[in-house]
Amino acid sequence: MGEEMLTIGILGLDTSHPESFAKILQRRDGATVSAVWDGGDVRSDEYVTEFCETYEATRYDNPAMMAESVDVAMVLTANWETHLPLARPFLDAGVPTLVDKPLGGTLDTIDGFEQAAENAPLFGGSAVPFHPEIAALPRSASERTLFAAGYNDYYYYRVHLADTVRRIANADWSQVEPMTDLGTSVRVTFDDGLNTVVRFDGPHKDGTFGVLDVADQTRAVEIPGTEAALKKMYEQYIDAFLDTAHRERDDTDTLVDASRLALAIEAALKQNTTVTPDSNSLDEVRLNGEAFLDDYSPYY
Repeated sequence: MGEEMLTIGILGLDTSHPESFAKILQRRDGATVSAVWDGGDVRSDEYVTEFCETYEATRYDNPAMMAESVDVAMVLTANWETHLPLARPFLDAGVPTLVDKPLGGTLDTIDGFEQAAENAPLFGGSAVPFHPEIAALPRSASERTLFAAGYNDYYYYRVHLADTVRRIANADWSQVEPMTDLGTSVRVTFDDGLNTVVRFDGPHKDGTFGVLDVADQTRAVEIPGTEAALKKMYEQYIDAFLDTAHRERDDTDTLVDASRLALAIEAALKQNTTVTPDSNSLDEVRLNGEAFLDDYSPYY
């Protein structure tokens, strides 16, 4: 890893995240976006060229070749089926890697990430749990119940809440139960006994996420989809990633477990059945990232 300047490679400019993250990195001492690859699925060639010029980054035609020239990588493509193939050369080379949500759409993919991350720390997933008000919630409490709600009833957005409740719980999940009488909702139980009710089909207005935490006291957090709220969570998200790049933290186990939880939620909702980590129904989940990309807009 570079002793003076941490060089960062970005793979995929599909979403608004590369621009948001690059702007934050510009304000950080000791880190720079030095390399960019884009597959052309969403952005025009002109957009990619302009992005590289803005951040004085070298454009790569072969993403795997970038692994030899950067200290850390960020996989930010919208099609989650590209995430593991893009990230694996970097992880195999010992390069700490951020992978945007969701890691993947099958259990085999998540298992593949877990294996690849034996060589380098893996970071990523949703930035929502990094919002200062959510990050400030206690990570352990007795006789605790958590309620969480979000918007847009689809896997790509449900991952926000799966990641959030997993990070708050700070423990592996043990069971997911569908709650058919409460909209698109599930009850999640964690190994430490925390019970969580999560509802995914809340109003889309303002893109609001909410958490009600009932333990030693009652705490309520509302995260609106405003530019100010996004800035707060992205700032902490990127700082945590830089800590990962410097080997000062490793969120691999948490991210992998949260990703399996997201798949378990899909299995519970689609099959209307209770899911545990060893349920065969997890193997049956197949979420199509290419189909999602067909309807994707970078302005979401």
